[in-house]
Amino acid sequence: MEDSAIPERKALTKRAIVLGLCLGVLYTFLAVYLSYKVGIVALGGIFLLGYVLLQLTGKYNYKENVIIIVIVTSCLLPAFEISDNIAALVIYNEYSSLPVQDIIASFPLLFFIGLVGSVLGIFLLMPFKKHFLGLKWPFVQPSAQMVKAIGGSQEQKKRAFGSMFLSALLTLGTTLGGVKSLTLPFLPSFIGLEVSPMMAGLGFFITFSGFLLLAIGAAYSIGIWLVLEGAIPNLTFTDHLTHPAIFSLAIGMMVTTALINIALNRRAFRSAFGGLRRSKKNPESSIPTWMTPVSMVLLPISMLIGTYFILGYYGIALETFYIVLIGVPIVLIAAFFVAMAMGETGFSTSFSVDMVLVLSILLFAPDIAILLLGFSALNALEMSSTRTMRSLKLGSLTEVSEKDMLKAILISIVPGAAIGAGTIWIFANIFGGLGTGLFPCPTAYVTGGYVLGVREAIVRGFLPEMYDFRFLLAGIAIAIIFSVVQSRKGIRGISPITLAIGMLIPPLYIFPMALGAVLDLYLKKKYGGDPQIHGQQRTKWTVITSGLFAGEGIILMLFSFGALLSLFL
Repeated sequence: MEDSAIPERKALTKRAIVLGLCLGVLYTFLAVYLSYKVGIVALGGIFLLGYVLLQLTGKYNYKENVIIIVIVTSCLLPAFEISDNIAALVIYNEYSSLPVQDIIASFPLLFFIGLVGSVLGIFLLMPFKKHFLGLKWPFVQPSAQMVKAIGGSQEQKKRAFGSMFLSALLTLGTTLGGVKSLTLPFLPSFIGLEVSPMMAGLGFFITFSGFLLLAIGAAYSIGIWLVLEGAIPNLTFTDHLTHPAIFSLAIGMMVTTALINIALNRRAFRSAFGGLRRSKKNPESSIPTWMTPVSMVLLPISMLIGTYFILGYYGIALETFYIVLIGVPIVLIAAFFVAMAMGETGFSTSFSVDMVLVLSILLFAPDIAILLLGFSALNALEMSSTRTMRSLKLGSLTEVSEKDMLKAILISIVPGAAIGAGTIWIFANIFGGLGTGLFPCPTAYVTGGYVLGVREAIVRGFLPEMYDFRFLLAGIAIAIIFSVVQSRKGIRGISPITLAIGMLIPPLYIFPMALGAVLDLYLKKKYGGDPQIHGQQRTKWTVITSGLFAGEGIILMLFSFGALLSLFL
């Protein structure tokens, strides 16, 4: 009996690796397609496909399913980290004085950038792993619950699949009926009601206090639209976000909060950059702390050598090196903030591009093509670091070892970088080109337009309109006051990060979140006096709300597959 149970404890099996890589190739192609087609990537159902494939090839083991999830998401990273910047480089090539076509036509360069940034990003935040694993990670908890529930008791399966079916049915009906996003003619598209079971589940996981801060931020965002933007009904969300009363205030709060968090965790930073060797008091760590500064040094050096040998242009290689050199320490701080935001609220936004962009232009005004090339490497580093923390959190919730999780990430990065680079190259050079009617690349237009706009503005002597020092100072002050009050009152579980993010997400998501947040409040009020009963009730509802995530994700994935198939029919 004991021997027969051993396979159930294995996670990193050959079966899990093969199935994960097969799904990873498919999802990578689909993610790039969606990004270039509509600018939105909403892929779900990885855990369910993993469950089905594991059942078809033997007995279900949820730990193998965890490995499949990690391999698929890690395969996505190298392509997703560079896709928008590369597309922006194509779209805005007329503003560049460099041989842009040499960059786009080079599969080795696309492969190299995605690979080196993704590999080195694994090590960037590892010294702070213990701190990040202590956060809630609202989007990770549903995944952990679902991979366990579908292989657990009949009651758990009934709850999980029941809520998943209802979520899928509601999403299918509202999507086909064109009523998924409800708004009024006199309101812009980002203010209204999103019929989203996923967002309702998210409200439960970020808890009522987290939701309250998000709601306050969203109310402020709506107030800016009413008072300062003239209540324009056709205002785009991009234009709304770049209003200085929103952009500058939120950036001021987020950057300051990130710096405060770094100050509060200064011992971890000293340990990472002072010791430069693995601590014997922390033998459970799979990666020594000195790998963090080593990865920060290797990225600019690798970009210098790699871009020169692949492209053959020393000037491009040298200026790319300068941008990455400037950006690496900023990315460390930004990645720390992003991981904090994801761990606390599930949402995140980064300030690294803004700061690196301004500093680079002020110092040597590089060409837009070089800026976008450097940002691709920095994005890969940052996104890989936060994804690693997310994966390790999933492993901690599902009893999969850190070593197995890290091995799964490393196994998937090379094939992920290859298929991602190949997909981008095919879309750019064979399937109609980027920035065309077939692949309009909306987010790449925004990314490149922002970089170009800031570059032109600084070269000509002024900052973009989205920056207003009055609101920046206000954001800094709010973050400091918030931190002082938290420290003196001993308040935990809330952060100005959550408030700032509430300003930066479409307010229409706030209303469905209220349903899950009220459920969290109800459970606390009714069962809070008995921690054991409260834990049982919360576990039950966690499985149910996890099904809400999965159901909507699966329907969105099916619509994505349909769109992909229509391309070839």
